[in-house]
Amino acid sequence: MQHLGVLKEGERRRLVTLAPAGVQRLSKHMRVSVQRGAGRAAGYTDDAYEQAGATLVDHRDDILRTCDVILGHDSHYRGEEIGTPKTFIGFFNVLNDRAVVENYARPGITLYSLDLIPRTTLAQAMDVLSSVASISGYQAVLLAAERSLATVPMITSAGGTLRPARFLVMGAGVAGLQAIATARRLGAIVRAYDVRSASRTEVESLGATFIEVEGAVEDKKAGGYAVEQSAEHLERIRQVIHQEAVQADVIITTAKIPGRKAPLLITEDMVRSMKPGAVIVDLAAATGGNCALTEPDATVMRGEVTILGPTMIECSCAHSTSFLLSNNYTTFIEHLLKNADNAGDQILKGTRVVADGAVVNERYLAQ
Repeated sequence: MQHLGVLKEGERRRLVTLAPAGVQRLSKHMRVSVQRGAGRAAGYTDDAYEQAGATLVDHRDDILRTCDVILGHDSHYRGEEIGTPKTFIGFFNVLNDRAVVENYARPGITLYSLDLIPRTTLAQAMDVLSSVASISGYQAVLLAAERSLATVPMITSAGGTLRPARFLVMGAGVAGLQAIATARRLGAIVRAYDVRSASRTEVESLGATFIEVEGAVEDKKAGGYAVEQSAEHLERIRQVIHQEAVQADVIITTAKIPGRKAPLLITEDMVRSMKPGAVIVDLAAATGGNCALTEPDATVMRGEVTILGPTMIECSCAHSTSFLLSNNYTTFIEHLLKNADNAGDQILKGTRVVADGAVVNERYLAQ
């Protein structure tokens, strides 16, 4: 029986990759060891893991040395002598951080990175990226509402009527759609833009207005992701968005391109033209930012405009995020156990980055 080890994440990332419910599911197929304290910051106690059937291990090195399969959301292996073979599973952002792959490219090591999960119906329950994006979009609206000088909903009181806040959401992927839905629930007027024309229906179904800029490049082979646009089209987008930004109380940007720097959508001139008290929450801060003034994990003030660049915003809702991640990882591990010998399995092929020390992922190698 294989032995799964769950590592404790770093102090900033308060998540855990496997909740006690996930331990119960996987204990039918493999032994499970959990590093002591791994779930504490996410609200899962060591007692809960023991009751679910896990063995608690005091030290990270013991997990790395004794377990066959290592589960950790971030990269935990630093080149130590750990004995092989080992299979590492996580969310290593390999298209943007190539050095991670080089560290794992050693004989006996196999690496699966779920940021490469295919956008297919079968893989939907394993889509870590969508889970994180859902929480990120939700949290971005709450963060913006807290920092804004304006109330989000229309409020009528003895002192008069406060108009609803105007939100501009850039990007209508999972994070953007969740931001739209959350802002609408709070009573905001929402306008949204995405390069993918197919997003119009989803945006409008949530009660927002879709901003159309003709001439976008779309690629059906991109698996539902946005693709890089020409410099001319990006300039056209900025001109339209400049007009929208002047009226916005809040801008939330979510535009990312896998393996590329985030597209610049909000220029410094746009920020200068925004109203006093406006807030920008840039969810693409980790890959360069959609706003020219964004600084990762910092608050930047330009005039009376606040620019926020959180890179781990999903961690502020650690219990809920961990619950979703645990379901994703558990489903993936169950799929791996059933299909490990199936060389043609598209989910495993798509997420396998290193196999016995050799880099084998086509998307990674194509960059």
